[in-house]
Amino acid sequence: MKLPYLAFLLQDGEKNVLIDNGINERFLIDGKAWGGAPAECGEKDLVESLAKVGLKPSDIDVMLYTHLHNDHAGNAQLFMDTPSYAQYDDFDNLLNPCYGETVRRDHDPEVIPFLRKTPKLVLIDGDMDLMEGIRLIKTPGHTRGSQSIVVNTTKGLRIFVGDLFHLRCMAFPTLTEMKDYDGKTVKITPYDEGVPCVASTLIYDHYALYKSYDKVRAYCPEWKPEYLICGHESAHLYGEI
Repeated sequence: MKLPYLAFLLQDGEKNVLIDNGINERFLIDGKAWGGAPAECGEKDLVESLAKVGLKPSDIDVMLYTHLHNDHAGNAQLFMDTPSYAQYDDFDNLLNPCYGETVRRDHDPEVIPFLRKTPKLVLIDGDMDLMEGIRLIKTPGHTRGSQSIVVNTTKGLRIFVGDLFHLRCMAFPTLTEMKDYDGKTVKITPYDEGVPCVASTLIYDHYALYKSYDKVRAYCPEWKPEYLICGHESAHLYGEI
């Protein structure tokens, strides 16, 4: 199944806030990225996506990283003068990956010098209110320092969870269908009742995952899929935000 690399733009009429910035083409080898899977993406795609709403990378006022994996921080070079926020533990995870993370190529080592030279990079430890309507909460599990972005939008509260849950069906295991990359609704096999969430093979710490699941759930007025914005959910390409 094809899945998108996603970044999200938040606007309030004054500020432009970008959540993640995608993968860079330098990380692709013979047209393949993580796990040897075919991929099409890069700096050009991000720049073109911003241009569609009349923006350049320099127009971004705040850069937020859910985590620093290759497909979420790959274009850090475009935002070296932008106030940027990530968790301290995730930056340390980037600098000191475990063996499995190195073998899987979870990180793009070439972003390290860009982040080191970003004077406005702020590494936080835990939760913080960034500005009115935007709160950063630490939600490890996928990585040591993953964070989720809690946002009061015009459609109500939304939580951008990065890859804590790659897809909504991982947080809601009883779902029976989802959209694929091309917008087609496909049937999926639900888990049994009683399973809180699905832990993918890309979970760094299962204990942390379930704690973060409870934390994210506590922020939601109701535990429904529409409150979660996931890092690779195709439905977001079709207005489901």
